[in-house]
Amino acid sequence: MADETERVDAEAVAVALHGTRFSSIRWVKETGSTNADLAGEARHGAGEQVLVTDLQTAGRGRRNRVWDAPSGSSVLMSVLLRDGLAPSPFWTVGAVALAAAQAAGERTEVPATLKWPNDVLIGDAKVAGVLSEIADGAVIVGIGINVNWTAAIVEQFDGRATAINQHSQKSDTEKTESVDRGQLVVDLLVGLENLLKLDVDQLRRLWIDRCATIGRLVRVVREDGDVIGEAVGVQRDGALLVASNGDTTPHFVGDVTHLRPM
Repeated sequence: MADETERVDAEAVAVALHGTRFSSIRWVKETGSTNADLAGEARHGAGEQVLVTDLQTAGRGRRNRVWDAPSGSSVLMSVLLRDGLAPSPFWTVGAVALAAAQAAGERTEVPATLKWPNDVLIGDAKVAGVLSEIADGAVIVGIGINVNWTAAIVEQFDGRATAINQHSQKSDTEKTESVDRGQLVVDLLVGLENLLKLDVDQLRRLWIDRCATIGRLVRVVREDGDVIGEAVGVQRDGALLVASNGDTTPHFVGDVTHLRPM
C-alpha cells in the first residue's frame, strides 16, 4: 500500500499531459480541499487547471460528508472547467465520473460502473465519488478515487467502499499490486478531454451504457419522502427516471440506494 514516503513523479505527469487541455496541473503533498482551492482561483479569473493532492484535510462529499484517506493512498483531485457541457452541469460532472470509471476499469478484473448521480462502483462498493460547485462561471469538479488500500481498510467499510488495487490481482499471484496513481491521473484526464469533445447525446449514451443504476430497484431518498421503484433511464438534463406505482417520474436530486429485487 502507498504510504507517506511514496511520491508521484509530478513532473512526469505534467510532461505526459503537455499539449492537452489539462496541461496546467499541480500535484501537492497536502491541502485542505482541492475544490476550495480551485474555487478561489476561479474567483480571481484563473483559467482551466487541475490540482491533485496526496492528502486532503478538509475534503467533503455530498451532504457535507467527510472524505478521508491515508496520505498517498488515493487520487484526490479537482478540475477547473471554463467550458462545460450544455444543457446541464450534470454532464460536465458526469464526464469526469465516466472518465474515472473508464480509467479505473482498465486496471480491474471486474468492470467499474456508474451509480447515479456521481459515484463510481466496483461491484456494489464505492471506489470513487464526484462533487462539483460553480465559481465565477466556472465548474469545479472534485473527485476522490480509492486507489491503494490495504484489505484491512476495505474491511472497515463492510462492503460499502473498496479500492482499485483490491481488484487488480493477477491470477497467478496472491499479492495485491500497487496501482500507479500518476498514470491513473494521466489516463483519466486524457479520457476526460476526449469525452468533453462529444455532444451531450453522445456522452449520455456512453454514460448510460456504464450506469449500474438503470434497470435496478432503487430507493431515492428525498426531503419530501422516499421513492422506491425501478430506475429506467436518465433524461437529457440528467434527471433519473424512476418507475413506481404505474408512474415514471424524474428526480433531479436525492441519494440513491440500490436495492435487492423483492
